[in-house]
Amino acid sequence: MKVNDLKKILKVFLTLQWAKELPRQGFIAMGFKRNEADSVAAHSFSTALLAYFLAKNLQKEGIKIDPDKVLKMGLVHDIGETIVGDVGTFVKGMAGGVFKDIEEEGVKALVDGLDSRDEIIDLVSEYNDRESLEARVVKAADNLDALAQAKGVPGASSALKYFKEVFHITKFDWHKKAVDLILSGEVEPSRDWQDKKNA
Repeated sequence: MKVNDLKKILKVFLTLQWAKELPRQGFIAMGFKRNEADSVAAHSFSTALLAYFLAKNLQKEGIKIDPDKVLKMGLVHDIGETIVGDVGTFVKGMAGGVFKDIEEEGVKALVDGLDSRDEIIDLVSEYNDRESLEARVVKAADNLDALAQAKGVPGASSALKYFKEVFHITKFDWHKKAVDLILSGEVEPSRDWQDKKNA
């Protein structure tokens, strides 16, 4: 690898470290304490994996979807926030779509000089447009990740009703079912591995 290419990659990598400390503002606005709100980096990691799992299952059911694209889109969907900061969903709504352009400019500034620049910009733009199946799956995962985070915080009970309404964005019946399963407690984190170890 050429040193100049390595320097460009490391520059982006080191900048992305900031996302580990960047709290998600929507949670702060709902009254979460700083230690109760996850970081943009943590959110992106779990959103990407959930989106990938969902896409693989949809593919198994015969739906034409690109799980690898979904995984990449999930990983990069919020990287612009590393540059421009995180703005809560409610504030974005009040701003009438202005932040979409600002975040996309942040993405461009962050990945400028990378060979994968155009691919990353296209993935973020596609996610923001919410028109493709892949983008809608990532949005569902984005929402479900936020719900899982909110469900674990006692002071967030009044905010949970928002998650019952947001599935209209993705128009997936299974998104609404997933919200209901999480809220009802019918599905909980796996502890099977503990049971097997103690048996």
